[in-house]
Amino acid sequence: MLNSLKSLKELVFTKACISCSALQFWLCPACFAGWNTSIKKSSIDSKPIYFKSDYTSKTASVILAAKEDNDLNAIALLASSISDAILFSILDLQINGVITLITIPSSPSAIRKRGRDHINVLAEYIQRDLQEKSVTVNYAPILFQKKSIKDQSQLSSQQRMDNTKGKFAVKSCEIPQGAVYLIDDLITTGASMLEGVRALSEAKMTIAAGITACAVGRISLIP
Repeated sequence: MLNSLKSLKELVFTKACISCSALQFWLCPACFAGWNTSIKKSSIDSKPIYFKSDYTSKTASVILAAKEDNDLNAIALLASSISDAILFSILDLQINGVITLITIPSSPSAIRKRGRDHINVLAEYIQRDLQEKSVTVNYAPILFQKKSIKDQSQLSSQQRMDNTKGKFAVKSCEIPQGAVYLIDDLITTGASMLEGVRALSEAKMTIAAGITACAVGRISLIP
């Protein structure tokens, strides 16, 4: 009887890859290959940017699952990718000592819709992951949206820049400890990252680098 119930459960709840729907995998080997890559380095307005994967339809599925479905496997994969990028950057930038993570803030409407703050959850995963790897890391969610931002999915690069300009502010004047990393799960045009840099700079804070899991159309500076 128990075996029959187990077989029925497996039939009804068969695992399927969230990127390509291949059976028996949460993320099949072919789709995971997009995350099993070396760290890439780019820049935005002279600030170094480190990321793990290029943004494709397959990597987009993971970001969407983490963001909208609270898929813990997807969140863990994004966190691991960002942690790997941070570890690489620590060596590349020759950073010693404590680091501080600051996140690009989610909009209040997105937080209400999801019932949670996705980027905050992701940052906590990243912090735990780095601590397990003996990195002394603080998390300081000090950026917030002081004005509403329109949905950017259909906006051009310049429209995104205009849409985000002057929208972030810092809610604490306390200078973070050590090297500061600005974190987001995805960089497309870089508008949100640039606005985060501007808001922090206005508060006399300088970032060491921007870090993301995925980036769109960026050629790595690392051969």
